[in-house]
Amino acid sequence: MKSFAVTAVLFTAVLAAPSMLKRQAGCDQTQQPSADQAADAIRDWLQDVNTVNTFLVNAGHNSADPAAQAQEVITFANNEPKDLMVLAGICGATDEYTDAVNDLMAIFGQVLVNLQSIIDGNDLQTAVNNINQVRCCNVLPDLDAIWLEAAEQEGIVGEVQTTVPRPAACGTITC
Repeated sequence: MKSFAVTAVLFTAVLAAPSMLKRQAGCDQTQQPSADQAADAIRDWLQDVNTVNTFLVNAGHNSADPAAQAQEVITFANNEPKDLMVLAGICGATDEYTDAVNDLMAIFGQVLVNLQSIIDGNDLQTAVNNINQVRCCNVLPDLDAIWLEAAEQEGIVGEVQTTVPRPAACGTITC
C-alpha cells in the first residue's frame, strides 16, 4: 500500500505540473535544462524503460513471485515522471513534442496502476497486457518524439539514444 501511495503522489505531481501547452507560450528560459541535464534525463529514462521492458518480457516466466519483481520495477517506473519534468522544460519545442509530453502526463499513470495491481496480487497477464498496450501505443512512441527533439534542441544527438527500445510484444499489439 505504501508503494501505491507514493505512486499516487508522484502521478498527482505530474498532473499538477504546468501543461506544456502553457509553458511553450511563455517558456521560462531559467527552467530550460542544460545539455548535460537533458542527456542525464534521457540516459536515466532509457535505464527505466529497459528495466520495465525486461520485467514485461519475463513476467511470470522467471520468477515464482511476480509481485516482488513488480515492486522492484515500480521504483524505476516512478522515476520516469522526474525525467519527463526535466525534458518538459525545453523551450522552443514543436507541437509534436508538446503533444507527446502532454500525452505522457495524461496516460502514464495507467502503467503505475497496473504495476501496483501486480504487486497487490491481481491477475498478472491482464496487468501485463494493459501495460504493454499503453506503453506500445502511447508511452514509447511519445518518448521517440521527446528524446529526439530534446537531443536536437540541446545539441546532444549522437551522445544519447534517440529511439526507444521496444519489447517484442509491441509487434503484436494493434494501436
